[in-house]
Amino acid sequence: MPRRDYYAILGVARSADPEDVKKAFRALAMRYHPDRNPDDPQAESQFREIVEAWECLGDPEQRQRYDRLGPFYRADGRPPSPDDITAVVQDALAGLFRRRPPPEQGEDLRFRLSISLEEAASGVERSIEVRREAPCLRCKSTGAEPDGGTRVCDQCGGDGRSKTARFLRTECPRCDGRGYLIVQRCSRCDGAGRTERTDQLKVKVPAGVATGQKLKLRGKGNVPRRGSGKSGDLLVLIEVAEHPLFRRRGADLFCEVPITVTEAALGTELEVPTLEGRTNIRVPPGTPSGQVLRLAERGLPTLGQRGRKRRGDLHFKLVIEVPAELDEQRRQALAQLAEQLGMAAYPRRRAYAESLKERA
Repeated sequence: MPRRDYYAILGVARSADPEDVKKAFRALAMRYHPDRNPDDPQAESQFREIVEAWECLGDPEQRQRYDRLGPFYRADGRPPSPDDITAVVQDALAGLFRRRPPPEQGEDLRFRLSISLEEAASGVERSIEVRREAPCLRCKSTGAEPDGGTRVCDQCGGDGRSKTARFLRTECPRCDGRGYLIVQRCSRCDGAGRTERTDQLKVKVPAGVATGQKLKLRGKGNVPRRGSGKSGDLLVLIEVAEHPLFRRRGADLFCEVPITVTEAALGTELEVPTLEGRTNIRVPPGTPSGQVLRLAERGLPTLGQRGRKRRGDLHFKLVIEVPAELDEQRRQALAQLAEQLGMAAYPRRRAYAESLKERA
């Protein structure tokens, strides 16, 4: 038994003449034919409903029976069974007390935004281009041609309310509460009430963001079809680009600084990078390779930190670089230096050698 209005499926009035019914069927059948929508199961389901409605309304005798019997119409001509009558009554009663379904909501969109580490540290405002479904300017989201594309719903008289429920008035099932029926779809959006366009949007990225974090721009996703309901959101996925000098761990930053053997042995002043530019650090004499020096609160700000905006620390790992590509003169100079220093200048090497002797 039909649970939907065949006239509403084809988008024609109950008083439509047979030629108008045929034109509506052909247009819808061409649009939703499975051959034109091979990967759309919803289109295939709609096509079956369109064919079912045409098989009824396209036959004058069947159409008369449908108009006379309404929900008790059956294509095979048999009278409704007790179960059929019970189902219709239950649907009618449920419709009186059923809550109004939530309005359709536009789809959410995603956009990947790549920023530098310096921008992540200070925060930045970026302008982005987003392809989104926006309200159709021609039909103003109604889905109908501006001139003559709609007509007043003949079932509710234009107020969008059902006339059958007197003590609990519900939406008109024929026009879905809009008060009008579409007789000619908008030529720009084909009845969807929305068209695709590119919008320029501004995104404010807060200081301290990290790769993988999302920023939500409410209402900047797709608008719903025919303007009913809320627009979706735009989810901006942050990607912080790799930095040539710094590695990040939370709000802390790490940087490897190569130093020479003489700088490590004698101590020196080193120029090192920071997020704001450059600064100098003091390397004490006798610094071993792998020693880490810290600059407090020179890292990244902590995102969402309340009260005082604490920053992470900046760590410098000192790595002694061994001389490479030595010519003969430099080799001899190093050999003479090693002979002059002896093992006394290397306490860790001396302790290691003594430990090996004890295992002999």
